[in-house]
Amino acid sequence: MRVFCGTDIVHIHRIEKAVIRQGERFLKRVYTAREIALCTSEGQYRIPSLAARFAGKEAIAKALGTGVGPLNISWTDLEILGEDSGAPTAILHDAARERFTSLGGISLAVSLAHEQDIAQAFCVILSASDSMPFDVPTSNSISTSNSISTSTSASDAVSASSDVT
Repeated sequence: MRVFCGTDIVHIHRIEKAVIRQGERFLKRVYTAREIALCTSEGQYRIPSLAARFAGKEAIAKALGTGVGPLNISWTDLEILGEDSGAPTAILHDAARERFTSLGGISLAVSLAHEQDIAQAFCVILSASDSMPFDVPTSNSISTSNSISTSTSASDAVSASSDVT
């Protein structure tokens, strides 16, 4: 079993500027119709909610090990809606769904937050597969151990890891 994580942070004013400058073109490129409807109240866009979803899409793409763009996953392949409880829920379409499947994905959770001028998101994907779907750089100077040690101080942690070269 493997865990894949991704995180992102965005200044809310960046999304606000994009909405002001590009309007519907930006919104339709980045968000699905359902996301736009969810982030619209009384004819006004809820910019912090749009920014949080933008960060969420970036976090999901990072957890999937890809970028967002023409050669990777498109923005609208990643959709973040809300449950009745208010918790965000991610729906993967097309290339994002294929990537999730290739990872052996069995579960995806995303968390969104925004406060003042910052929006942040974190994504965790749980995979049933033990293999890596992409090359991971290795180094001869790194070794691993099958043992797990717990310690209560930094000096204990240093001495517990002294066998790592």
